[in-house]
Amino acid sequence: MPSHTLHFPGNARIRTQLEHALSAGRLAGSYLFEGAPGAGQEQAAIELAAGAIVGDTDLANPDARRVRRYQHPDLLYVLPVLKPSGRSWQDMPVEDIFDLFRAEQARKAEDPYAQPDFLKKPTIPVKALRELLKLISTRPFEGRGRALILRDADAMDSHGQDTLLKTLEEPPPGRVIVLISSRPEALLPTVLSRCQRVPFDPLPASLLQSLLEDRGLAPARAALLATLADGSADLAVQLAAAEPSPDGDGDAGNPLLEQREAWLDILEVCELGSELQMLDAVQAFTRTGSRGNVTRERAEFLGLAQSWYRELLGLAVGESEPRLFVDQRARLTRLAGLTPAGLAERIQRCEKARAQILGNANAQLTLLGLFFGFRQGALARRAS
Repeated sequence: MPSHTLHFPGNARIRTQLEHALSAGRLAGSYLFEGAPGAGQEQAAIELAAGAIVGDTDLANPDARRVRRYQHPDLLYVLPVLKPSGRSWQDMPVEDIFDLFRAEQARKAEDPYAQPDFLKKPTIPVKALRELLKLISTRPFEGRGRALILRDADAMDSHGQDTLLKTLEEPPPGRVIVLISSRPEALLPTVLSRCQRVPFDPLPASLLQSLLEDRGLAPARAALLATLADGSADLAVQLAAAEPSPDGDGDAGNPLLEQREAWLDILEVCELGSELQMLDAVQAFTRTGSRGNVTRERAEFLGLAQSWYRELLGLAVGESEPRLFVDQRARLTRLAGLTPAGLAERIQRCEKARAQILGNANAQLTLLGLFFGFRQGALARRAS
């Protein structure tokens, strides 16, 4: 008897709902798996694809294993990619674009938590999307159905999203389309209305700790990194991968934790320092990126800022202990005078600034406007 058990971390309620839909033959044609990055959305999409394509999600089923390794011909997997230097999407053969997708599929087959690290903002080319929508409508090569997964679907421009609409509304029988997005607000309302929206919760720290221990970290260190990862398996694995080698330089630190510390320094300067110090800190941060995609890095900085202000807000309204920034008690104490209303407004303004930067706004002007705004009116007041 075929298995309909889906194997992905956390979010037991979602897993149960999808398993019931799969076993009853009542999968929706189009889904939107949304939530903070690293909460298991992609693993869930792959598991759902295995069920739709193979009809049996047993871990021993060889065809289901091929889906999980991104190697089944009836799995179509799309993610934002970077245009090769000196070429245009218009002149580039679709098969060459598909090769970019396949390269990322190969990385994911080796490590499901692997993340691309582009130097510029990637995109999903419309011409490749059109071809994939044709393929999803053709007969399956081997399986009982076909599945299309679009990771980081919010990277599509409005033209690309419009291209999806008809297929999202009426996918061919036996087909399932899964969009994955941590920024559903960047998707058109017409796209959102055509998908069954499935919000994923962050993963529990205990699960992330087990994941990191399985990767060889000592329990105490795994527990700390699992807490700092804030519910994201992707971030937890990245933090673990950045840990210094036991055989390396004894003074070496974790560069991602060092970056986090530097970013918290910026936030503290922008709250407690002079306006000149704030200006210097923002200019230094926006002058260059320290790694990879600078747009993504600046968005990550604002994501950290939101988490930081949420932590301060929780403490301001009565929580006795920090939840995420357990290693920052002294810094939390120095900023304890911010009012709950001011902290709530900061969280909203950071999200707005993050969306602007992801939309290619000038990072320096956006951040200066954000932090100067924190010093004005009600936001500047401190609790007595």
